[in-house]
Amino acid sequence: MQSTQTRVSDDEIARRAYEIWQSRGCPPSDGQEDWEAAKAELTGTRIGRNGTTQQRLQTWWQRVRQKIAG
Repeated sequence: MQSTQTRVSDDEIARRAYEIWQSRGCPPSDGQEDWEAAKAELTGTRIGRNGTTQQRLQTWWQRVRQKIAG
């Protein structure tokens, strides 16, 4: 039942998305980018991955944070 262990709840995503939104200065938006970034971050930390996949995920996440930061 790995999928149950790695599933991220909508509440967890919402809390993290709100933190991301606040860190960006609370800009007007529909929140979709913050939601996707939060979901990717939380999912990435839950899934045990091999080194290569983990490195790609970290690189991708760094690009997402840079894009959000502007």
